[in-house]
Amino acid sequence: TGKPDQKDLSENLAATQGLAHMIMECNKLFEVPHEMVTQSRNSYVDAEVHPPTLDELGKQVDEEGGNYQMYLENLMQNLQKEAKEKFKGWVTCSSIENTELAYKKVGDGNPLRLWKTSVEVEAPPSVVLNRVLRERHLWDEDFLQWKVVESLDKQTEVYQYVLNSMAPHPVRDFVVLRTWRTDLPKGMCMLVAISVEHEEASLMGAVRAIVIDSQYLIEPCGSGKARLTHICRIDLKGHSPEWYNKGFGHLCAAEVARIRNSFQPLIAEGPETKI
Repeated sequence: TGKPDQKDLSENLAATQGLAHMIMECNKLFEVPHEMVTQSRNSYVDAEVHPPTLDELGKQVDEEGGNYQMYLENLMQNLQKEAKEKFKGWVTCSSIENTELAYKKVGDGNPLRLWKTSVEVEAPPSVVLNRVLRERHLWDEDFLQWKVVESLDKQTEVYQYVLNSMAPHPVRDFVVLRTWRTDLPKGMCMLVAISVEHEEASLMGAVRAIVIDSQYLIEPCGSGKARLTHICRIDLKGHSPEWYNKGFGHLCAAEVARIRNSFQPLIAEGPETKI
Protein backbone atom coordinates (compact mmCIF):
# COMPACT_ATOMS: atom_id res chain seq x y z
CA THR A 1 0.00 0.00 0.00
CA GLY A 2 3.01 2.28 0.39
CA LYS A 3 1.96 3.16 3.94
CA PRO A 4 4.20 2.43 6.96
CA ASP A 5 2.99 -0.45 9.12
CA GLN A 6 2.31 -0.22 12.85
CA LYS A 7 5.80 -1.44 13.79
CA ASP A 8 7.45 1.33 11.73
CA LEU A 9 5.18 3.95 13.28
CA SER A 10 5.90 2.71 16.80
CA GLU A 11 9.68 2.73 16.22
CA ASN A 12 9.52 6.21 14.70
CA LEU A 13 7.49 7.52 17.65
CA ALA A 14 9.92 5.95 20.15
CA ALA A 15 12.91 7.54 18.37
CA THR A 16 11.21 10.94 18.28
CA GLN A 17 10.29 10.76 21.97
CA GLY A 18 13.84 9.68 22.83
CA LEU A 19 15.32 12.63 20.92
CA ALA A 20 12.85 15.05 22.51
CA HIS A 21 13.85 13.76 25.97
CA MET A 22 17.54 14.23 25.16
CA ILE A 23 16.85 17.81 24.07
CA MET A 24 14.87 18.59 27.23
CA GLU A 25 17.60 17.09 29.45
CA CYS A 26 20.60 18.35 27.47
CA ASN A 27 22.24 20.00 30.49
CA LYS A 28 22.30 16.69 32.41
CA LEU A 29 23.22 14.69 29.32
CA PHE A 30 26.45 16.59 28.71
CA GLU A 31 27.65 16.85 32.30
CA VAL A 32 31.23 15.82 33.06
CA PRO A 33 31.92 14.24 36.48
CA HIS A 34 33.76 16.62 38.80
CA GLU A 35 36.37 13.91 39.54
CA MET A 36 37.27 13.76 35.85
CA VAL A 37 37.75 17.53 35.69
CA THR A 38 39.98 17.63 38.79
CA GLN A 39 42.19 14.86 37.38
CA SER A 40 42.66 16.74 34.11
CA ARG A 41 45.85 18.77 34.08
CA ASN A 42 47.36 19.97 30.82
CA SER A 43 49.71 22.53 29.39
CA TYR A 44 46.77 24.78 28.40
CA VAL A 45 45.85 25.24 32.07
CA ASP A 46 49.46 25.49 33.20
CA ALA A 47 50.18 28.21 30.63
CA GLU A 48 47.31 30.38 31.86
CA VAL A 49 47.89 34.10 31.30
CA HIS A 50 46.67 36.47 34.00
CA PRO A 51 45.18 39.85 33.05
CA PRO A 52 47.13 42.98 34.02
CA THR A 53 46.22 45.49 36.71
CA LEU A 54 45.54 49.12 35.71
CA ASP A 55 49.12 50.07 36.64
CA GLU A 56 50.60 47.18 34.63
CA LEU A 57 48.48 48.19 31.64
CA GLY A 58 49.97 51.69 31.77
CA LYS A 59 53.50 50.26 31.78
CA GLN A 60 52.79 48.61 28.40
CA VAL A 61 52.64 52.08 26.81
CA ASP A 62 55.95 52.97 25.14
CA GLU A 63 55.81 56.64 26.14
CA GLU A 64 57.30 57.86 29.41
CA GLY A 65 54.77 58.18 32.24
CA GLY A 66 52.34 55.85 30.47
CA ASN A 67 49.01 55.08 32.13
CA TYR A 68 45.89 53.07 31.35
CA GLN A 69 44.20 56.13 29.78
CA MET A 70 47.00 56.35 27.22
CA TYR A 71 46.75 52.60 26.57
CA LEU A 72 43.01 52.87 25.86
CA GLU A 73 43.56 55.96 23.71
CA ASN A 74 46.06 54.02 21.60
CA LEU A 75 43.51 51.22 21.10
CA MET A 76 40.90 53.70 19.88
CA GLN A 77 43.30 55.52 17.56
CA ASN A 78 44.38 52.20 16.02
CA LEU A 79 40.76 51.19 15.48
CA GLN A 80 39.97 54.50 13.75
CA LYS A 81 43.06 54.07 11.57
CA GLU A 82 42.02 50.53 10.57
CA ALA A 83 38.50 51.71 9.73
CA LYS A 84 39.89 54.56 7.62
CA GLU A 85 42.02 52.03 5.72
CA LYS A 86 38.95 49.78 5.19
CA PHE A 87 40.31 46.99 7.40
CA LYS A 88 43.05 45.69 5.09
CA GLY A 89 44.64 42.28 5.60
CA TRP A 90 41.62 40.41 6.98
CA VAL A 91 40.60 36.96 5.65
CA THR A 92 36.88 36.87 4.79
CA CYS A 93 34.73 33.88 5.86
CA SER A 94 31.21 32.79 4.96
CA SER A 95 28.70 33.89 7.57
CA ILE A 96 25.03 33.79 8.59
CA GLU A 97 22.03 36.11 8.90
CA ASN A 98 23.36 38.87 6.60
CA THR A 99 26.46 39.45 8.72
CA GLU A 100 30.06 39.85 7.52
CA LEU A 101 32.83 37.79 9.14
CA ALA A 102 36.63 37.90 8.84
CA TYR A 103 39.72 37.02 10.86
CA LYS A 104 43.45 37.60 11.03
CA LYS A 105 46.32 36.02 12.94
CA VAL A 106 47.99 38.31 15.44
CA GLY A 107 51.45 36.71 15.79
CA ASP A 108 51.99 37.47 19.49
CA GLY A 109 52.49 33.84 20.54
CA ASN A 110 48.84 33.29 21.47
CA PRO A 111 47.20 30.88 18.98
CA LEU A 112 43.77 32.54 19.14
CA ARG A 113 42.68 34.46 16.04
CA LEU A 114 41.33 37.99 16.08
CA TRP A 115 37.77 38.01 14.67
CA LYS A 116 35.84 40.84 13.02
CA THR A 117 32.13 40.81 12.30
CA SER A 118 29.86 43.56 10.94
CA VAL A 119 26.15 44.19 10.49
CA GLU A 120 23.77 47.05 9.67
CA VAL A 121 21.41 48.09 12.48
CA GLU A 122 18.13 50.02 12.24
CA ALA A 123 19.16 52.64 14.82
CA PRO A 124 21.56 55.61 15.08
CA PRO A 125 25.10 55.02 16.46
CA SER A 126 24.52 56.51 19.93
CA VAL A 127 21.47 54.27 20.49
CA VAL A 128 23.37 51.18 19.30
CA LEU A 129 26.26 52.06 21.65
CA ASN A 130 23.88 52.28 24.59
CA ARG A 131 22.35 48.91 23.64
CA VAL A 132 25.81 47.30 23.75
CA LEU A 133 26.95 49.21 26.83
CA ARG A 134 23.92 49.15 29.16
CA GLU A 135 21.25 46.89 27.65
CA ARG A 136 22.92 43.53 27.16
CA HIS A 137 19.92 41.80 28.78
CA LEU A 138 17.86 42.75 25.69
CA TRP A 139 20.05 40.76 23.28
CA ASP A 140 21.96 38.14 25.29
CA GLU A 141 19.87 35.44 26.97
CA ASP A 142 23.00 34.10 28.73
CA PHE A 143 23.55 37.41 30.57
CA LEU A 144 23.09 36.63 34.28
CA GLN A 145 24.39 39.58 36.33
CA TRP A 146 26.69 42.59 36.24
CA LYS A 147 28.13 45.41 38.32
CA VAL A 148 30.33 48.47 37.88
CA VAL A 149 33.36 47.71 40.07
CA GLU A 150 34.86 51.20 39.75
CA SER A 151 33.95 54.33 37.77
CA LEU A 152 37.19 55.94 36.67
CA ASP A 153 35.61 58.85 34.78
CA LYS A 154 32.35 59.60 32.95
CA GLN A 155 33.31 57.33 30.03
CA THR A 156 35.63 54.76 31.63
CA GLU A 157 34.91 52.02 34.16
CA VAL A 158 35.93 48.61 35.46
CA TYR A 159 32.92 46.42 34.67
CA GLN A 160 32.16 42.87 35.79
CA TYR A 161 29.57 40.56 34.22
CA VAL A 162 28.59 36.89 34.25
CA LEU A 163 27.48 34.76 31.28
CA ASN A 164 25.74 31.39 31.50
CA SER A 165 26.99 28.40 29.45
CA MET A 166 25.49 25.11 28.39
CA ALA A 167 26.77 22.13 30.40
CA PRO A 168 29.42 20.88 30.81
CA HIS A 169 30.90 24.38 30.45
CA PRO A 170 30.82 26.50 33.62
CA VAL A 171 29.26 29.90 34.24
CA ARG A 172 31.86 32.44 33.10
CA ASP A 173 32.86 35.68 34.80
CA PHE A 174 34.50 38.66 33.05
CA VAL A 175 36.21 41.73 34.54
CA VAL A 176 37.07 44.37 31.95
CA LEU A 177 38.36 47.91 31.76
CA ARG A 178 36.19 49.64 29.17
CA THR A 179 35.87 53.11 27.72
CA TRP A 180 33.58 54.62 25.10
CA ARG A 181 33.31 57.73 22.93
CA THR A 182 30.31 59.41 21.30
CA ASP A 183 32.02 62.57 19.98
CA LEU A 184 34.13 61.10 17.18
CA PRO A 185 34.33 62.52 13.62
CA LYS A 186 31.48 61.80 11.17
CA GLY A 187 29.11 60.81 14.00
CA MET A 188 30.96 57.60 14.89
CA CYS A 189 30.81 55.94 18.32
CA MET A 190 33.28 53.51 19.83
CA LEU A 191 33.66 51.12 22.76
CA VAL A 192 36.87 49.27 23.65
CA ALA A 193 37.38 46.75 26.46
CA ILE A 194 40.18 44.56 27.83
CA SER A 195 40.38 42.22 30.82
CA VAL A 196 42.08 43.57 33.94
CA GLU A 197 42.69 42.40 37.47
CA HIS A 198 40.97 44.38 40.22
CA GLU A 199 41.10 43.73 43.96
CA GLU A 200 37.40 44.54 44.42
CA ALA A 201 36.21 42.15 41.68
CA SER A 202 35.88 38.80 43.43
CA LEU A 203 34.83 35.81 41.30
CA MET A 204 31.07 35.88 40.59
CA GLY A 205 30.99 32.91 38.19
CA ALA A 206 32.77 29.55 38.24
CA VAL A 207 35.61 30.46 35.85
CA ARG A 208 37.12 33.82 34.93
CA ALA A 209 37.42 34.22 31.17
CA ILE A 210 39.86 36.66 29.55
CA VAL A 211 38.93 39.39 27.08
CA ILE A 212 42.17 39.83 25.15
CA ASP A 213 40.53 42.33 22.79
CA SER A 214 37.00 43.66 22.32
CA GLN A 215 36.29 46.72 20.17
CA TYR A 216 33.00 48.06 18.85
CA LEU A 217 33.00 50.64 16.06
CA ILE A 218 29.58 52.11 15.21
CA GLU A 219 29.32 54.28 12.08
CA PRO A 220 26.28 56.10 10.67
CA CYS A 221 25.22 54.78 7.25
CA GLY A 222 22.22 56.93 6.34
CA SER A 223 18.47 56.97 7.09
CA GLY A 224 18.99 56.66 10.85
CA LYS A 225 20.93 53.40 10.45
CA ALA A 226 24.33 52.39 11.78
CA ARG A 227 27.02 49.92 10.77
CA LEU A 228 28.20 47.95 13.80
CA THR A 229 31.65 46.33 13.62
CA HIS A 230 32.86 44.14 16.50
CA ILE A 231 36.50 43.04 16.72
CA CYS A 232 36.89 40.28 19.26
CA ARG A 233 39.47 37.95 20.82
CA ILE A 234 38.38 36.16 24.00
CA ASP A 235 39.81 33.18 25.87
CA LEU A 236 36.72 31.46 27.27
CA LYS A 237 38.80 28.93 29.25
CA GLY A 238 37.82 25.43 28.20
CA HIS A 239 38.07 25.17 24.40
CA SER A 240 40.83 23.99 22.08
CA PRO A 241 42.54 26.37 19.63
CA GLU A 242 40.95 24.34 16.83
CA TRP A 243 37.47 25.11 18.21
CA TYR A 244 38.31 28.84 18.26
CA ASN A 245 39.48 28.70 14.65
CA LYS A 246 36.37 26.87 13.43
CA GLY A 247 33.55 27.98 15.72
CA PHE A 248 34.21 31.13 17.72
CA GLY A 249 33.88 33.55 14.81
CA HIS A 250 30.39 32.28 14.03
CA LEU A 251 29.38 32.91 17.67
CA CYS A 252 30.63 36.50 17.25
CA ALA A 253 28.53 36.87 14.08
CA ALA A 254 25.47 35.47 15.86
CA GLU A 255 26.02 37.99 18.67
CA VAL A 256 25.98 41.06 16.40
CA ALA A 257 22.93 39.58 14.63
CA ARG A 258 21.14 39.43 18.01
CA ILE A 259 22.07 43.07 18.67
CA ARG A 260 20.60 44.00 15.27
CA ASN A 261 17.48 41.91 15.81
CA SER A 262 16.83 43.55 19.20
CA PHE A 263 15.99 46.75 17.28
CA GLN A 264 13.57 45.18 14.83
CA PRO A 265 10.00 46.43 15.44
CA LEU A 266 7.30 44.07 16.61
CA ILE A 267 4.84 43.13 13.86
CA ALA A 268 1.38 44.26 14.89
CA GLU A 269 -1.46 41.91 14.03
CA GLY A 270 -4.67 43.09 12.44
CA PRO A 271 -5.73 45.02 9.32
CA GLU A 272 -3.73 47.97 8.03
CA THR A 273 -5.15 51.39 8.75
CA LYS A 274 -4.55 54.70 7.02
CA ILE A 275 -3.57 57.49 9.37
